[in-house]
Amino acid sequence: MKTPAQPAAPQRKRPPGSPLGLGSRGALCVLAACLGAGITSAPLEARPSQAHSAGTKWVWTGGVTARSAVVKARVAVPDAMVRLAVTRAQEGTGKAVAHEARADADGLASFALQRLDPATRYEYRVEVEGAAPMTGAFRTFGEGAWSFRIAFSACAETGSASPVFDAIGDARPDLFIHTGDIHYEDITRNEPERFRRAFDSVMSSPTQSRLYRDVPIAYTWDDHDFGGNGSDGSSAAKPAALAVYGQFVPHYPLIDDGRTGIHQAFTIGRVRVVMTDARSQRTSIRGAPGGRTMLGAAQLQWLEDELSAAADAPLIIWVNTVPWIGKAGFLSDHWGAYAQEREAIANHIDRLGITRRLLMLSGDAHMVAIDDGTHSNYATGPGRGARGFVVMHAAPLDRRTSEKGGPYSQGISRQRGQFGLLQVTDDGSALRVELSGHDRQGRPIAGQRLSLACADAQCAPLP
Repeated sequence: MKTPAQPAAPQRKRPPGSPLGLGSRGALCVLAACLGAGITSAPLEARPSQAHSAGTKWVWTGGVTARSAVVKARVAVPDAMVRLAVTRAQEGTGKAVAHEARADADGLASFALQRLDPATRYEYRVEVEGAAPMTGAFRTFGEGAWSFRIAFSACAETGSASPVFDAIGDARPDLFIHTGDIHYEDITRNEPERFRRAFDSVMSSPTQSRLYRDVPIAYTWDDHDFGGNGSDGSSAAKPAALAVYGQFVPHYPLIDDGRTGIHQAFTIGRVRVVMTDARSQRTSIRGAPGGRTMLGAAQLQWLEDELSAAADAPLIIWVNTVPWIGKAGFLSDHWGAYAQEREAIANHIDRLGITRRLLMLSGDAHMVAIDDGTHSNYATGPGRGARGFVVMHAAPLDRRTSEKGGPYSQGISRQRGQFGLLQVTDDGSALRVELSGHDRQGRPIAGQRLSLACADAQCAPLP
């Protein structure tokens, strides 16, 4: 199956000896063939590091759809007037469209871009009077049948400058899904300024800031960037975490303006993506088993409604940060401690008939692991005993390794600096899905790959 032609994008050079390069977006390959060959192509064009200027500290993009995007920038001067100039990449700066916003008291300026063209690469620059501009880029999603690539991972030391972030950028993803622990500040008090400083520290990394300027992000937290190790909805830091996420992070629309969690959903091509918040509404694992909840009643209902509404999509991606697969246990640090809620969700998925069209992306555990559905089905209804949905974990970005949950049909990889790639090739009638794990240099991880063919309302693993 050939991937539809896509607009070429500027390329960025990797340091000498770096092995990964997936080529321009105008030459997307069938990923199974690329993986077998080690994914090599021409080097990528160099970009300046753009260290913090006196005007703009950092900028990143998210909330991208086929026709809209959100750009957020932090500038050095509170209440300053900030200008955002946006242009189609092929048209040059002479045709830039200017937007203006006044930064808030914390120096944060937010731009909600509308009426963009689908499947189009845009370049932008953020300008504050008297200071050098800061530049970045993003590409809008396609509408309908559209082939795309997503990178995903989790768990990076605060301000990490690991080369893994350059490797992710060199993979040329259309979106980077960060599944939590973007920092390890373990804030346990209701102190918004500490969360703001944490984001400043993250963006002080040249490799991370470069990635976040050039690839749009969809980010949901886990424990260390929400309220401390093992934190749940009782964390005293919860109000500050929710407030600063809404203020600083470019995101998709939040229910109740994010006051009750950061769960969100969006569409990319013909694929529906649902991201849940596994921390801010969670009850303690020390509570009575029947009363425990990972998502909270409101978010659980939202998830079920989202899955029901997406039941006709050829593929549904559920971004669930913590391990789904694992034995039920009183103090298990995964869904096993919330086994009754897990069973209810599995039964809902089974009733909708979408088990074979659902794909779960996870982080938290510091490993890369894939399960082809052999171990993921917790339904107790008619679908009991059948193959479940595919699950893939990808982490850590640079933390020490760990193993959690399982078992996983493809085993696990434990090394510092890992990420996952999801390639969807859509010809309008069927989808081909390629999952692969990569190390900090971008090289494929042996054994951590899975191919799926999605047609006739189900996705089946390929040999």
